[in-house]
Amino acid sequence: MTKSAVYTHSYTLTAGESNAEGRMPLTLVAERVIEVATEHANALGIGYAALITKNIGWVLSRMSIEMYRYPVINDQYNLSTWIESYNRHFSNRNFRMTDSNGNVIGYMRTVWVAMDFASRSIADISSFERDSFPIADVECPIERTPRLRTPDSERVQSSEYTFKYCDLDFNRHVNTIRYLHLILNHWPLEHYDKFTVARFDILFHHECHFGQTVRLLVEEEGKHADCAIVLPEHTAINAAITWRHVKSACPALQTKN
Repeated sequence: MTKSAVYTHSYTLTAGESNAEGRMPLTLVAERVIEVATEHANALGIGYAALITKNIGWVLSRMSIEMYRYPVINDQYNLSTWIESYNRHFSNRNFRMTDSNGNVIGYMRTVWVAMDFASRSIADISSFERDSFPIADVECPIERTPRLRTPDSERVQSSEYTFKYCDLDFNRHVNTIRYLHLILNHWPLEHYDKFTVARFDILFHHECHFGQTVRLLVEEEGKHADCAIVLPEHTAINAAITWRHVKSACPALQTKN
């Protein structure tokens, strides 16, 4: 049976899912990316159920999100995903978000690494059949995740956070989305009434665990921010944000940002 190279899931943004401006929050975009990637991997036979038999699982290594506009409450949207390339350790998977009329409103790039849960090291997935990784000839025009820097100038703003129970996933390390929450909560409500995230890049270096206290470092210049989540011994996360100005925080006044 031919396995579909492109997988699509359709959604409707509910009021309960929206942010304070009535739009789809960046954190939900990231959640949907992980969700749709998981669904497609399961359909291809390279999802959790297949990999866990060898004590292996996919771990998100890096992600880039570029949004031209965000769905607002009651908007229907579609998220499609496909594998761009892979090798015995990594899989490059891309995404395209479209509105109900088929207009592209965003693209995402991700890199997933196969992790051996016993050794916590990179695993080898070459034993899986090649047709489990169908390569789609679909364009993803946004740039790959660039090299990201850890802020180190005198302009750095710093705060501390200790990870708690609700920050964890079933692997007992900090959930991907919790890192995004920690970073995005750095800015006040008034900032989000004026700006939305045009592009977000994140690179995962080391996992964090319950009870660990980290420092969030943020350095801003114009509409760009470099961010890092650091432990005493190393940097756990690097991220970067590019902001886009919006005319109104109220979707009733401006539904397309």
